[in-house]
Amino acid sequence: MNAFFRQRAFTLVELMVTLTITSFALLASAPYLSDWTYGRQIKDAQSKLLRAYGLAKSLAVRNPWGAQGNSPAAGVKVETVSDELFLYVCKGNPANSACDGADTTGVLVWKADFPAAIVLKLGTNIWAAGTAATTATTLAINNRGFPTSGKLNTYKLSRGGDANDVFGPLP
Repeated sequence: MNAFFRQRAFTLVELMVTLTITSFALLASAPYLSDWTYGRQIKDAQSKLLRAYGLAKSLAVRNPWGAQGNSPAAGVKVETVSDELFLYVCKGNPANSACDGADTTGVLVWKADFPAAIVLKLGTNIWAAGTAATTATTLAINNRGFPTSGKLNTYKLSRGGDANDVFGPLP
């Protein structure tokens, strides 16, 4: 037969060397991939937290319920429900019992859940999905766009070590 028509394939040794090199490359990149995933989850949670706060401030300035003085015009509520961490933005006082995921009164304006395993610290209160919080924490905002109490003016988000932690003041 002609050499032009001879077929050539990989030998078993060549195949095993290629698979070994590929597996080492994947093992070496695994920590970087998990770190990138954790970082994305933190950024997602930060985006949701800052969006909730910004939405509550703009709603409070519009003042749909006619709150006066230092009364809450809107606010943010953080709570753990069924092993999940939720943020709620509500009209009026966020401590109102209607400010939850099952709201039928029209008080609830926006709702978001945090990615799993994110730890949220607002002021001195700490939440993590899967832990039962004793009480929900609220951040009420008056009709001038300022918090009615200055206790919850900072936040910290973390997951899996300090490398991806994000913290700062609420704007």
